[in-house]
This record gives sequence, structure tokens and C-alpha cells, in this order.
Amino acid sequence: MNEDVDVSEYLTPRDVTTLPKRRGREASGFYPLVVEAFIASGEGAMQVDVAKIGRKPATVRSALVKAIKAQGCQDKVKVSLISDEVILVAR
Repeated sequence: MNEDVDVSEYLTPRDVTTLPKRRGREASGFYPLVVEAFIASGEGAMQVDVAKIGRKPATVRSALVKAIKAQGCQDKVKVSLISDEVILVAR
């Protein structure tokens, strides 16, 4: 930026007590539902349609791993990323 710019015009005072309690992104409820649906299906392995979700394969894999850990079902399900395919596998 240029030194002639008054940066104070980019700042606005806020009362700390009016700030939202939680900042940042909220955990998605979608991925836990995917894990539950896979477990309920009884299949040995299923591919997740990453294109339909609209995210990168690594992002979907990461979100599914977090959902599996949050649900405490690491002993039932694992996630594999093979090439660009995200696959849920029963243990």
C-alpha cells in the first residue's frame, strides 16, 4: 500500500461484548450423515461421489476422517483416497 493512505479509515470500533461467541467455520453435518448411511448400508466398500459434493477429493477425505473420529466409529469404518476416488471401507 501507499504511505499516503490513511489506514484508520479501514477500521471501525466495536464493543467486545457484542461480538459473536464463535468465530470461524461451523462443522458440516453432511459428512457424519454420509458415514452413518455407509454403516447402515452394510456394504464392504462404497465410493463417495466427490464431483456431486463439489469439493476436492482430499477435502472430502479429510472431512470424512473428522466425522468418523467425532462419531467414534474408527473401528468400523476407514477412508481411502485412491487416485481421485474417495472410498469408505468397512473394517
